[in-house]
Amino acid sequence: MKWKQGWGEYNDIKYLELFGIKTKSFFAAMNYQQFEEKLSSITNQRVRDKWIEWWFFRYQSYSDTLIKLHKNHIPLHPKVCIQTQKSYDFYMETLFWLLDQLKRGVEPAYFVTFHYQHPSERVKQIRETNLEEGFGDRIGFIDLCGYKYYKYWSNKRNCEDQLSKDTRHLKNLLMKKLYGIKRLNRSDKKEFPNLFFFHEKGKVKLQYHTHLLIPKKNLRPEFDNETELHYFFDNFIRNKRKCLSRWKDIDVRPVTNKEGVIGYLNKETNPNHISFDFINSIPVPIKNN
Repeated sequence: MKWKQGWGEYNDIKYLELFGIKTKSFFAAMNYQQFEEKLSSITNQRVRDKWIEWWFFRYQSYSDTLIKLHKNHIPLHPKVCIQTQKSYDFYMETLFWLLDQLKRGVEPAYFVTFHYQHPSERVKQIRETNLEEGFGDRIGFIDLCGYKYYKYWSNKRNCEDQLSKDTRHLKNLLMKKLYGIKRLNRSDKKEFPNLFFFHEKGKVKLQYHTHLLIPKKNLRPEFDNETELHYFFDNFIRNKRKCLSRWKDIDVRPVTNKEGVIGYLNKETNPNHISFDFINSIPVPIKNN
């Protein structure tokens, strides 16, 4: 049966193919013949559209049956959304590598989250009217950075090269202040901490923010508590590193479940983006036998 839609004339099978559904796949999910009979009995185009979309999304919700699970598959974090075999493979291989790092001695003690400064923060409010008690006043804004600056840094905040550069400077500062390592080019003189950096964009996908896992080993005693560590990041680090947001809170919390934290921080890993920063993180080296 053929019917018309805004972009032309299609039959039912063609419409399903637009959604990426093939008849062969339908047999694995439902009785296609019954679906076709039901569809042929519906004459109202709007009802037909809803019926086809309902079956499509029902099919999509069970699409994980088309993904071949790893032989060592483990339960995934509830916030992980995987839709393809390739995405699943990327996620699992990265997760297994991170879990192997925990087995090799990485012991994260604190979980830190911080955001980077966006040019929208360089905006000032101006009161344009002066009504009694302020009710109904008109508030305007002026841009303190200019359009070219705004556009430049808005693009930079989504540039992985700039992100890696900012993270490198931050890592060097943390190693000096938290662990007393002054000569950063001499790993043979003092044991380097296993700092793990993860970069994500979150739900909004506006710009990157960073999660950091800090180990307790060799951490200076005065910073070995949640309160002092938060004060250190919120005051000293924020003032030293101008790339950090001026107003967004820096979250510091202790790690109680290291495997769970690793699964959470790996949730955005996919074929186009790996959350773990292999350049600036300091993993345990794997020696070849």
